[in-house]
Amino acid sequence: MNQERTNEAIAKQIVERVMGIQLEHADTHGGVDYLSTDGTAALEVTAVTEGDRKSSRGALLKSKAKGSPTTRLQGCWFVFVADTQLGMKSFVQRVQLAIAELEFAGETYFDQRRARAHVVNKGELSHVYLPLLDAGVERAIPFPHSKSPEEPDHVHRISVSAGSGGSVSGIDESLDLLMKALNKKTDNPLKLRASGAQNGHLFVWLDDDTWYNIVRPLSREKTSWVDEGWGLPTTKPQLDPAITYLWVVHDESRLGWLWDGEKWSELRGP
Repeated sequence: MNQERTNEAIAKQIVERVMGIQLEHADTHGGVDYLSTDGTAALEVTAVTEGDRKSSRGALLKSKAKGSPTTRLQGCWFVFVADTQLGMKSFVQRVQLAIAELEFAGETYFDQRRARAHVVNKGELSHVYLPLLDAGVERAIPFPHSKSPEEPDHVHRISVSAGSGGSVSGIDESLDLLMKALNKKTDNPLKLRASGAQNGHLFVWLDDDTWYNIVRPLSREKTSWVDEGWGLPTTKPQLDPAITYLWVVHDESRLGWLWDGEKWSELRGP
């Protein structure tokens, strides 16, 4: 029998609390995750996430843990890189050496597009820019850091910000992108249909490794949505007929949406 996972158990508790039903673990050999005690409701739990982001972030943490190389910098730098960049296990070490070369050349910032054009034109700083381009650095800027009596031995370092690009014009666009990702998970509606339950609940977890343009509306507190125009989706999701209820929840904020077949409602919980 397949073991019940933590995220499945939490999803089950949320559905039980909101719907007032009791669910039992039913995934014995790859079937639907849960069935209600009367067999009228089935729950399948899934996640929309990006494995490359998780892998890259873990590798960056290992690079940071190794510490900075002995090469000293003239100042501290912010370094921006995509969170799906490959080769992150030695990112801090390679990039700090390259930033030191950048400083030695008298450069006060780095921009990926400008650097690529410079290299294409075989500019004199190509040898300085290439290591940063190879490492995937998108931008690097120095930030002031004056030594204080509390930090007499401060050593200048790079501070890495790993993130993904992508923006959306509104919450309905985020929903559209989410539905495109879900439509690739064809096993979810198949399991719900095979369960024979009248009501099929698909519970979708989002997390910090979900594409930013999908997760953005649910990754922060509601008070900040108002200023940016966020709220509930206004469009009907294009779902397989086997899915009668769609649950979308962020695993950290616990903010979410519920589609009940007719309308969207807000989910908020611990």
